[in-house]
Amino acid sequence: MTGKILKGFWGIIGSLLIFLCNSCNDFDSFGTDLLNNDWIHAKGDSSFTFTAKSADLDSLITFYNRSYLSSNSLSSVSFPLGKMIDPVFGKVEAAIGTQLRIIPTSNLAFLKNPIDSIMLSLRFDTSLFYGKYKEPMNFSVYPLTQAYNAATTYYSHYTLQYDASKKLGERIAYFPNRTDSLPLQTDTLKYRAFPQLRIALDVNAFMTILKSYSDTVYFTLDSFSKVFNGIAIVCEQGNGIISVQPEHSDSKVTIYYHDNGSVTQSTQEFNMGNLAVKTPEYKIDNQGTIAGQCIDGTIPGDSLLCLQGFNGRDIHITIPYDTKWNGKFINFAVLQFYAQTELPGDSLSNYSLPGLLEIFDVSGGTKVGIDDVIAALGSNYTRVFGGNPVETTVNGKSMYLYKMNITRHFQKSLKAKTSMDLVISPLLKLESPARAVFFGPGKSPFSAKLFLTYSE
Repeated sequence: MTGKILKGFWGIIGSLLIFLCNSCNDFDSFGTDLLNNDWIHAKGDSSFTFTAKSADLDSLITFYNRSYLSSNSLSSVSFPLGKMIDPVFGKVEAAIGTQLRIIPTSNLAFLKNPIDSIMLSLRFDTSLFYGKYKEPMNFSVYPLTQAYNAATTYYSHYTLQYDASKKLGERIAYFPNRTDSLPLQTDTLKYRAFPQLRIALDVNAFMTILKSYSDTVYFTLDSFSKVFNGIAIVCEQGNGIISVQPEHSDSKVTIYYHDNGSVTQSTQEFNMGNLAVKTPEYKIDNQGTIAGQCIDGTIPGDSLLCLQGFNGRDIHITIPYDTKWNGKFINFAVLQFYAQTELPGDSLSNYSLPGLLEIFDVSGGTKVGIDDVIAALGSNYTRVFGGNPVETTVNGKSMYLYKMNITRHFQKSLKAKTSMDLVISPLLKLESPARAVFFGPGKSPFSAKLFLTYSE
């Protein structure tokens, strides 16, 4: 789980900037102490229930144009790729669409000389693999039929437009490996590349496209991406999700060719860096599953609550204002959720719990990160806010518990005498399919609760 936090560091920074732009509240000095078990048993401790249900589906931004040193920005650092059947949450699929960009060049030897091979390389984010990804997977690469526009904001319900009749390459019966690195040699330099997915592209199909353009498209920045829409990378078969980092320098399309009369191999690269528009495509089908029953209300929210990454559902909770809190100084307010990990077919070894959760206030009709989360993003997240699964024992039973410190937000709501309308979501939601089923606030030894510690 620590790996997820480190790999998603820039995603967290991006989230922080968004939160700061949407919140002008001043911070108070309370609610930032270490979440532990000592204060929860202090004098003046009470627990309260609340109502909970599946949050309405919300399309999150996957790409937006933010001008900073002439650079576009992505809300995702890692991109999921694969498909699987989740025993609790159903069918899940993730594909990638990306522009290809070329460094301006007047050396067009790669268009004229013999080609050895063309390789698409995608560096792994090994911390975010999910499901039964060790089973064989089939990947295909197709040309996009619809151009990206860097001035457009793309959302998580975006569907890739590609021509499935013009396959540019494929990798069949691929077994992802998170540990092996690849030995490479460029001229006399030998090195080992980080673990990555490599897909050989069809030389004739790809070069036919490149040779159809005027030479001038390779002379200036952006010219190539304006005539070539980009590529879609799709998982055709598999039972798991791998994660790749297209912005990394290891991720690229490389043409290997020989100059006339030379035995030395030359290369021409097309990158997918931060200036390239990239979007994920998510497909989730919960029908006929426990998650589907939670979403449609067959299983009530006071019993079970389902939360899922990608474009899956979040948890919507409402904490009504209570006059009994008047006259009390709230030292701590903490939400507590136990994960249900014993559902039919479920397995933590394949379907791990989300590493970190976050909370938004939705009382104004839009998602705004609560102050406790904002403070945590700029500090030690689990120390200030919590939101991580901690193994504990309840009545002799091993359980996973999530605690979330909402003290700042609770104090402000109490002062305004307003109810709290909150959504709980996985942190870095778009980068991982990680999901969880929580016990609801109904009568259960593991029921979700709000704990308050106060002085009078």
